[in-house]
Amino acid sequence: MNMTKLLGGLGLAVALAGCAGTSNSGAPAPAPATQAASVATAPVPAAAAGVPVAPLGGAQVTETARVPYQPADMVFPGKGKTSSWKQFWDHNAQRRAWFAANKEKDLNSLVFVGDSITEGWNSLLQTDFSDLSVKVVNRGIGGDTTPNLLYRLDDDILSLHPIGLVILIGTNDLGEHTPVSDVAYNLHLLRLRIRERYPNIPIVWCLVMPRKAEDNYPARIQLLNSNIRAEAAEDPLVTVVDTYTPLALPDGTSNPIYFKPDRLHLIESGYQVWDRALHPVLEKWHR
Repeated sequence: MNMTKLLGGLGLAVALAGCAGTSNSGAPAPAPATQAASVATAPVPAAAAGVPVAPLGGAQVTETARVPYQPADMVFPGKGKTSSWKQFWDHNAQRRAWFAANKEKDLNSLVFVGDSITEGWNSLLQTDFSDLSVKVVNRGIGGDTTPNLLYRLDDDILSLHPIGLVILIGTNDLGEHTPVSDVAYNLHLLRLRIRERYPNIPIVWCLVMPRKAEDNYPARIQLLNSNIRAEAAEDPLVTVVDTYTPLALPDGTSNPIYFKPDRLHLIESGYQVWDRALHPVLEKWHR
């Protein structure tokens, strides 16, 4: 079945795929949208004075080149912080300029949304979902947090008229020490914003993946994941995929056989685990 037919009759219930290792801890669901939210802010980037900073690709991005891709006052929707990575705004501008240049050919696609873990899935577009006969596009930006995702949501993602979304976001918010309750609030806003434009598209919401033991990551990630489950339970067209348990050791930290030495970014074997978790859900969308 093609995706157009699917969207006409999809009655997809929330499927908690492989969720044995992370139970709902009883954390409250995010506050309703009517709650007053403090605005998220970001530090002025290193090149704000007009001095270009060399991003990952070696090219230089000037302040002028960044302007279309960040608010002039650096105040973002939602709560918490944007990335403190010194090259983030250059990388963000590079990625978003590339997204804009490829917008027309990426329309009506299955859109993967997230940060560096999504961006780094190099085989995603070429081979990993070729059996599904659906166009897949990658809208991950390394270092991204939920405030910047909310800011770029319309231009980078919703303007593509997506036929479905796969979302993985939140680990960098925890890295910036944004409280779990604030991240959960931003995820609530994210779902509401998506549903305002597309009330009927199916969404896969991936649980935040494990990290190292430092900084109380295991407990904070599990708490955030319980909030993701609670948020997803409010929407019958959201399917939660457990991308935490199969990648974690018994102590809740990331299993090094699936991760780079930083225990945050996936290697090929880790992406294969993610692929296996997603495929059964995405295949149902095409029956």
